[in-house]
Amino acid sequence: MSGEASPSFRMGRVITVLLLAALIVSVFFNYRLSRTVAEVRQETQVIQSRCDTVAFRKAELEREVLAITEDLNRYKGRSEELDQLLQEANSKIEKQKKEISRLIEQNKDYSVLKARYADLRRMKDQYLAQIDSLMAENKKLRYENTELAVKVDKLREEKSSLTEKVERAGALRLRNLRITALQVRASGRQKEVDKASKADRLNIRMVVQENPLASPGPRTAYVRILSPQGYVMTDVNESMRKFKTREGREIPFSRSVNFDYARSEVALEVDYDQEVFTPGTFRVEVFIDGELAGVEQFTLQ
Repeated sequence: MSGEASPSFRMGRVITVLLLAALIVSVFFNYRLSRTVAEVRQETQVIQSRCDTVAFRKAELEREVLAITEDLNRYKGRSEELDQLLQEANSKIEKQKKEISRLIEQNKDYSVLKARYADLRRMKDQYLAQIDSLMAENKKLRYENTELAVKVDKLREEKSSLTEKVERAGALRLRNLRITALQVRASGRQKEVDKASKADRLNIRMVVQENPLASPGPRTAYVRILSPQGYVMTDVNESMRKFKTREGREIPFSRSVNFDYARSEVALEVDYDQEVFTPGTFRVEVFIDGELAGVEQFTLQ
């Protein structure tokens, strides 16, 4: 019939409707997809911005803490007390650093972080004040210790000087130090001579003077006979014997004689035998307790 649409016409209408529906669906999904992509991009930018902010603030935190610790640690190693104080300060700073780092992770408002930075700086200033105070105290103590050391050294010197004076005052001295050159005959008789060619023996006599300040007890008198050439005369067949002076020097001697001192005069005598004496002036020194007690010279022609 002419009033009804042909099958091909109806099929065309269906296809048109389906194409239109597909177009609408495609447009809708494209719209949704574009919105999702935009939202994802925006969220990514927000996350990236937040990450950048966290990284920036952590770097800022590191710079702040480094500056504070450098200000404090330049006093390290000056004293044990200062090192203990700095150890305490660094421990508290590290604890505050961890707290600020936690706040940064939580994306806290920057004003909160600034307040914590201000706390860090105040902490540094407080410790610097304590360091100044401790250094001032140490300086005062060093001055007092130096002053005390000077006084102690002075007292020690005075004591040493006094001890030396007492020791020297108590030293034993000689009088009547006499040296006689002798010729010893075969019979044993001795004859005084003044020529070196005839001398066989030197007889040395001395008297130790009384000194009330000298302590009683056994003593040794060391006799040094110096030749005209200036060397100490000793027995040829014996090794050189030495004694110590009060100053600690070891010097050789020719003869020694022991005696007991009882706060009264003591007469001493010692002989020195030698086959050949050279002409010239001889010097005789006698030491008691390491001190020169007497000296005398004599000449053989």
